This record gives sequence, C-alpha cells and structure tokens, in this order.
Amino acid sequence: MLAGGVYGLQLGRVFFGESMFSIGRDASKVALARLVEECLARDIQVIDCQVASDHLASLGAREVSRSHFAALLLRYAGASPAEVGRSASRKLH
Repeated sequence: MLAGGVYGLQLGRVFFGESMFSIGRDASKVALARLVEECLARDIQVIDCQVASDHLASLGAREVSRSHFAALLLRYAGASPAEVGRSASRKLH
C-alpha cells in the first residue's frame, strides 16, 4: 500500500519538488527522508521545495533569498541568468 510520497524533477544537481502527499501518519516525513537519501547518492545539492511551511521547516528546510536561490541555480542547475530571472521570488534550500 502506498502511504505517501514526493515527486518532482531533476535538472543538473537540483531537485525541484512538485508535490508531497501522505495517507498514513508521518508518511511525508519518510518520503522526504528517502528523497534526501536519493539526492545524496546522486550528488544533488539543492532540493527546491517551492513553498515555505512550518512542516518543511520542522524537517530541516530553510528559506533563502531570491538572489541566493538564483546563485544556486546558476551553480548547480546550469541555468542561464535569463532563466533565473523568471524564477519565483522565494525558494527553499
């Protein structure tokens, strides 16, 4: 039985989380922990959670400024400055 999960896409060494869900108690925590393990194994340096929340902060996510996020994209995703300029104003790292 599927109790929870997270999905998204990888670009370079950045994973962009699109959605997280859970049916069972704490399943999203288990899914995120497994995602972190997989990201470490693949040398992924940034997990973009998109929207800040108390739940994600309790799991270790931290909000970064737009300029810091843009620098992370340039460094780890190979994004061009024009692409970075179109990104959302605040991201999690």
